[in-house]
Amino acid sequence: MQIIFLHPHFTNAGGAGRMVLETGYRLAQRGHEVHCICIRADANIVAEASKTIRFHEIGGPLSSSIWFWLRFRRSCSKVSRLIDDILLQQDPAVLFPQVFPANWWASWVLRRHRSLPCVWYCQEPSAFIHSSRWINALPSPKNWIAWLMNPYLRCQDLRNCSRFETILVNSQFSKTYTEQIYGYESAKVTTVYLGVNRDQFFHDPTTLRKNWVTTICRLTSFKNVDSIIRAIARLVNAGNRSLQLQIVGDGDCLDSLVTLATKLGITSHVCFHGQASDTKVRELLQHSSVFCLASDEEPFGLVAIEALACGTPVVAINRGGPREIIEGFGCGVLVENSTPEKLAMGISAVIDSKHDFYAMSQAALRRARDFDWDLTTAEIERLLARQITERQSSKRDS
Repeated sequence: MQIIFLHPHFTNAGGAGRMVLETGYRLAQRGHEVHCICIRADANIVAEASKTIRFHEIGGPLSSSIWFWLRFRRSCSKVSRLIDDILLQQDPAVLFPQVFPANWWASWVLRRHRSLPCVWYCQEPSAFIHSSRWINALPSPKNWIAWLMNPYLRCQDLRNCSRFETILVNSQFSKTYTEQIYGYESAKVTTVYLGVNRDQFFHDPTTLRKNWVTTICRLTSFKNVDSIIRAIARLVNAGNRSLQLQIVGDGDCLDSLVTLATKLGITSHVCFHGQASDTKVRELLQHSSVFCLASDEEPFGLVAIEALACGTPVVAINRGGPREIIEGFGCGVLVENSTPEKLAMGISAVIDSKHDFYAMSQAALRRARDFDWDLTTAEIERLLARQITERQSSKRDS
């Protein structure tokens, strides 16, 4: 079959993009013709996947730009024309849109191709539409523009997403949230967890652990990295003078976070790495004693299971996807909220051996085995094929 991914862009190494690359590559290895339509696909990001996935770039500004939205209909038309060309081939095709605004592209296409099978992978309902915390986290003037446009965007999003008959999500938390936002019946929404690339993320028993805490994320206020920095300051001031925080990622809050570390007097205890390669990330995780994920309602938390695959215990908030990953498996510590006090307690519980680190590390490795890209891909393949079969049967019956 022909599988047509729709994804906004590949300009950073986020979890949603990684899902496309990992599953798209494996679907192509299974003999399917895999396409991916996006605004831009940077060669350093798509890397090996570009050898098996056919990337179609529509060009133009990224979806974070106001110019993208002023030209949104043009981007829809470009996506639609590309799909028209793909559908000229004889093999059955299925549309597989990903995160916003790719789902809006799909809705536009389905208005013309009503019989085209479509499965939406909803990493989460668009946070910039349905989450006030995300909107407030935007830098000015984007935040007030988002609030001004919110009534229209919310109405449009609900209308567009009503066209999808089959929806996949990345956690039970996301399933519940998606059903609440869009009013989907539970039977329409299926949880398909993300996986770990064990060629990239693995435990190295010869690597010595250091007194490091690592966090990896987009540096926005929603990720609460400022709380992690304040938690590190509390622990350093309490006597843990060798503690180091490794921060991987960039974003709008970078400058303010650097300023915060300086204000707290812990610049020698905080290292900002910016964007880093998988190799660099793996090395940081293998050396670290704790991985900390401080966002309050993370839909899943791919970086958390990549940390577990390196044998690194995780400290996270007791909500969202991380709860499903950690709770009851002994591979980390869940804290009630993202305040510096609670995060410091969680980090201290691991590094001060209040829990047996070796036991937690072994539990982390066992838990990581439950998340596998090959299993994820096989389930996606089954559901996409089922959607094609059901649509073909429906056409014959009509």
